[in-house]
Amino acid sequence: MPNICRPPCLLLLIFLFLCCCPAHARYLEILAAGDVTLGGGMRDTPMPSLLFAPETRRRIEQADVFLWNCETAGPASFSKENLYIFHADDMFFPQMRFANGAACTANNHVFDGYEEGAANLLHMLEQNGIAQNGLHLRGHYAPLLLTTPGHQAPVYLLTGSPMSQIGSGPQVVTLTYPLLREWIHALRQAVPESLIIVYSHDGEEGQLEPTLRQRQWANIFAAAGADVLLFAHSHLYGGVEILWDSPRRTLVAWSLGNFLFGGNRRWKHHRDVRLLRVRVDLTDGNKDAVWLLGHTDNWQFSFYPARTPEDDLSRKEREDSHKDG
Repeated sequence: MPNICRPPCLLLLIFLFLCCCPAHARYLEILAAGDVTLGGGMRDTPMPSLLFAPETRRRIEQADVFLWNCETAGPASFSKENLYIFHADDMFFPQMRFANGAACTANNHVFDGYEEGAANLLHMLEQNGIAQNGLHLRGHYAPLLLTTPGHQAPVYLLTGSPMSQIGSGPQVVTLTYPLLREWIHALRQAVPESLIIVYSHDGEEGQLEPTLRQRQWANIFAAAGADVLLFAHSHLYGGVEILWDSPRRTLVAWSLGNFLFGGNRRWKHHRDVRLLRVRVDLTDGNKDAVWLLGHTDNWQFSFYPARTPEDDLSRKEREDSHKDG
């Protein structure tokens, strides 16, 4: 009869091997912010000393990916009429540097300083160590690889917009929707196991519901192989839905609203400022999303404290005591 017992030292070695080998993360967490304008009202006195409360920055850093729409043109010697507030120097850019972060630079204000301003924006982002996707030299676009250690599949960001071509130069451009669709399809074919995030600046200002164009192109991008579609432009926090009939069960956020929006002073002290938390199950591809609620005080963003079961219990006790009284 063979001896099936294992020596204790062998069992110990197996245990140590399993503990030391990094396991693949099951979930990918994406924090997605809407429009960020690092100029305009932010230059008022007093200027913010910090754009993020320390505990809020730590929470953002815990995510796998942090995305934000850089709706800002770099300095330029000339600009489109009446659009000064969307120009910025790099005073606040160092605070937007996150190891897990990337700026999306395809939107309707990125060419407010024409090609000169766009080129200066690229320089500011590079100087501050901020990865970006959107602006590129004509013919040299590439998806941005966002993969972090421990994930089972490479994660890519692709950006484009039908609203960012006016003012572009002969060299610095962004992708149109037809080209964006081609890149999504090509990436899905080249790297079938990849997770593809698409961020697009589109929608109608002040309107919660997606436009017909958004819905049409969301279906096209989903059919091409996108996993997550993020839209911004309406300045409102819109709905989220799953396109269940698409090949990847694509999650679509129709409007990410404003985040650190120096575009007008109304957002300097704002009680409702949000990030969208998207979670992707890397095992079965299921996706879900929830808004993380916060606020700004002199442009500094902070999350509201998370509610706990103890909070709900104490509230119930207070309600019961009022009833008894």
